[in-house]
Amino acid sequence: MKRLLLVFMIVALLLPAALAGAQQTVTVWFGREEFIPADAFETFHAENPDIRVEFDVIPLEESHVDFMRNHAVGVAPDVVQIFGEFLATMVVRGTLLDITEHIEAWAEEDPEDFADIYDIAFDMTTYEDRIYGINVHSGPFFMGYRKDWLAEAGLTEPQTWEELLEACRVLQADVLTGDEYAYAQPGGAHHPPFWMMATFMSMGGQFRDTGTPIIDSEAGIFLIDFYQTLANEGLQDPEAHAWASGDFRGAFMGERAAFYPEAINIYAYTQEVLEYATQWEVMVQPPREGAEEDFRVNSFGWPYMVNSDTENPEAVMKVLRYLFDPEICISVALAYQPANRASVMTSDAYYEAHPYFPILEASFAEQVTYPTHLRSVERADILNEMKFVAQQVPAQYTPEEIAARYQELLDALD
Repeated sequence: MKRLLLVFMIVALLLPAALAGAQQTVTVWFGREEFIPADAFETFHAENPDIRVEFDVIPLEESHVDFMRNHAVGVAPDVVQIFGEFLATMVVRGTLLDITEHIEAWAEEDPEDFADIYDIAFDMTTYEDRIYGINVHSGPFFMGYRKDWLAEAGLTEPQTWEELLEACRVLQADVLTGDEYAYAQPGGAHHPPFWMMATFMSMGGQFRDTGTPIIDSEAGIFLIDFYQTLANEGLQDPEAHAWASGDFRGAFMGERAAFYPEAINIYAYTQEVLEYATQWEVMVQPPREGAEEDFRVNSFGWPYMVNSDTENPEAVMKVLRYLFDPEICISVALAYQPANRASVMTSDAYYEAHPYFPILEASFAEQVTYPTHLRSVERADILNEMKFVAQQVPAQYTPEEIAARYQELLDALD
């Protein structure tokens, strides 16, 4: 009996440790605190007692570099959130896990749930026909404009970029005064060229298979000419070439600009300072005349990518599917970034929080990803410099000369 009692005591002491050892841990790096689910995984832990999620916030600007550095010494997280444009670099360096079979299994297991997901959720995480993560949230860029100012000038919503530019001229001449300008945008050097490439894609701009934009094209030359015109004709603030994102957002929300290209998450703040549907309105960025068939709604996103060294791929998939569960990702969508699920984006709650979304809904569902590139940072630097030259010293070079020069630099990356 004494021996039996001793055995029971040993088992009682070792059992908790054994159970703890059986528990799997999944580590996640979020790119912004706002992406963390509202319940901080409390529901997930209750539903999956054998899995523990540990998470941290590593800014998107640093996450892909820090992840690859940690991966080299075997201490990277199981899941990392990145800017989607860095996908190619991370795949080629062998840091990401091919989860294509897991995604296909999901589609077979729950086709109804899978049908609720927009294509961009996997388009942005696919490289050479293999899937490496899930793009739960993305933010295509649209256009906000001062509805009241256009009405005062006798103008209606422009249907093409040419009409938008002419509307800017009329507004600048007949309606705007002092430090008010027709168009507001960031300068370029302070951030990835998201706003510029959104405009380029709406104008019909195309990319090589490598992800290099074809700037020495009709769309690229039109884009450069557009920037030169804004600067030459005084349709934007003289300091706009040096503006960061906060500057141009402040210009529109501070009632000093008539148009501003922006994403849905910023419109949520806009409606807090300007009366929606009375003072301001939204529209899809227009096509270029004659290039309507090449028009595309761009998409930039912050996908969750899976570490190639993860020891728990099944547990990781459970975490990713939890993050993409409609009841979980809607909290992020309502307060921060849109979710790539139809049931979330067409819900009464989302419509109430974002009353302008019905105007953008069809385009949101058709968003096309901004291509990844093996040398994405250098690509961004070249594009930012090109835009700076077009706006800072517009009279020195023609659009064709600028396009030729920077296409040469871009092509050298390939």
